[in-house]
Amino acid sequence: MPSFNLESASSRKNLIMIGVDEAGRGSWAGPLVAASCWIDFQHRHLLNSGINDSKKLTHLKRKQIVNSIGNLVKYSTGVSTEREIDNYGLTFANVIAMKRSIFSLVRSINSSSNNNFKKYIIYVDGKYKPDFNKVDDHLGDNKLNIKFKNVIPLVKGDSISKTIALASIIAKETRDSIMRHYSRIYPKYSFDTHFGYGTAKHKEELLKYGVLAFHRKSFKPISTICSQ
Repeated sequence: MPSFNLESASSRKNLIMIGVDEAGRGSWAGPLVAASCWIDFQHRHLLNSGINDSKKLTHLKRKQIVNSIGNLVKYSTGVSTEREIDNYGLTFANVIAMKRSIFSLVRSINSSSNNNFKKYIIYVDGKYKPDFNKVDDHLGDNKLNIKFKNVIPLVKGDSISKTIALASIIAKETRDSIMRHYSRIYPKYSFDTHFGYGTAKHKEELLKYGVLAFHRKSFKPISTICSQ
């Protein structure tokens, strides 16, 4: 189970710790969703004790955790569309989604507390250390200077930190909700079960019913089907 060890260390240094994770990176369809979280460390004991890596939880458990957050956590989600993924590549689009979520979270923190965002640290799930300032040209007015030294990648971070685990839960539940909406619009596609990922059922549906607007055209087998 993830712990509050990183959160405790950040609190002792008077740092705002933000945990970031994403969902939908390997999907054939739909957006990539990133979530950023900040937990009020003083009230951590009031949080649901079942917070864990989202992949280890059922949908009902994830939903229960999200609904129990209340005012104990501030979080925000950011999205990169399938078109951005096709145009810029998956890694770059992932950084865009994360930066969008961080920008909104920081604005929320700064507007509702006396925290000084000059003192912060951002833990990103995974081994890749993103340079968030390289994507500012794609964010319009939503620019935020994030010092590269304050960003720390953490392999299996959602199994280490409660904050990152909660970000993973929020990202997955947000994205799954989007895909369930798509399944109601396109009932022939089982987006409410495979959520756009590369299952045999999804491939069968693609070959039978064709490619939709929100399929990622740069991904195989979508690109192969489109070229036929």
